[in-house]
Amino acid sequence: MSNILDDLAKNLAKQGAPVLGGLIAGAIGGPAGAVAGSLAGKAIETLAEQLGTDPTPEAVNDAVSNPAATPVVAEAERIATVMRSVWEIEAKRASDAQAAEIAQGFVAWQAIRVIIQVIVWGGWALLLPVGLFGGNWGVKPLVGFGDMLTAWGTVTTVWMIVFHGGHTMKEVLPALRFGRPR
Repeated sequence: MSNILDDLAKNLAKQGAPVLGGLIAGAIGGPAGAVAGSLAGKAIETLAEQLGTDPTPEAVNDAVSNPAATPVVAEAERIATVMRSVWEIEAKRASDAQAAEIAQGFVAWQAIRVIIQVIVWGGWALLLPVGLFGGNWGVKPLVGFGDMLTAWGTVTTVWMIVFHGGHTMKEVLPALRFGRPR
């Protein structure tokens, strides 16, 4: 990842875009996932929007390498110069919010999530032995085993969609260009 960012920063320097190149060069050496949402990520998104390409370092680097892109890069540089302070404020706020959440430690919403996980998976731990060995233990369910599986499967599915699906959608939808642009 840092090789492509390094190449992109060098190509931007050749195109006369020191602000964009500096923002992207600042991400070199960091973890690959840190680029998205960072100042470098904002610079890449701005370039991609102006160049009409995908917001990936590879696609932007390919587009910037074209000498015909010089006026477009100059416009993106102008936008980045104006927006840099806003991006820095956004990054600071996100960092501060995350630090505050970590400083508070284990809070009620985290406890509720753990409790619901225990209930959902504990239900399966009870349901399956009852279904397999219920008659041998003298347990007579009021509802048929197929109906219990369907009902608890629905509970599990809803929990998985709410918990895991929400986190997945936060990552997937922007990549699909769905919703508001960042």
